[in-house]
Amino acid sequence: MENQEVLEQFIAYLQNLNRFMRASAFDADTHQITRVQWLLLRHLHRKGTTSIGHLAKHLDVRPSTMSQMIDRLEKTDLVCRKTDLQDARFKKVRLTSKGLSMIRQVESLWLEALSNPFGHLSTEEKHALLHLLAKLNDNLPKRGGFE
Repeated sequence: MENQEVLEQFIAYLQNLNRFMRASAFDADTHQITRVQWLLLRHLHRKGTTSIGHLAKHLDVRPSTMSQMIDRLEKTDLVCRKTDLQDARFKKVRLTSKGLSMIRQVESLWLEALSNPFGHLSTEEKHALLHLLAKLNDNLPKRGGFE
């Protein structure tokens, strides 16, 4: 198989897996957030409290656009803004307990949804898959929202 064909097949599998995971957590209408809002919440969960500027850079949007996203997430009590103690001109954004609860609930749904398909792999296949995905991930360019 040619390299391009392998890459196209890999992309198709990745897109299918992504759709499956998204559907398992977000198609039940229990979480009314967009994909970008989800990425923002997950980033806050991984990195902790951060600035609007950092979030804008991470998701490759303008700070004004990020402020609007934060406004919408604040209205649903998923995040909150606090004045930076070291510099009152800046606002820091953090997850609320409701936001953290949503992250945990969605991750639990993902684990449940992937449990059966992942269970069809042998222990060796699981480790090989994780090893190869880590190797691929480690060689991605480090920029924007890919960290």
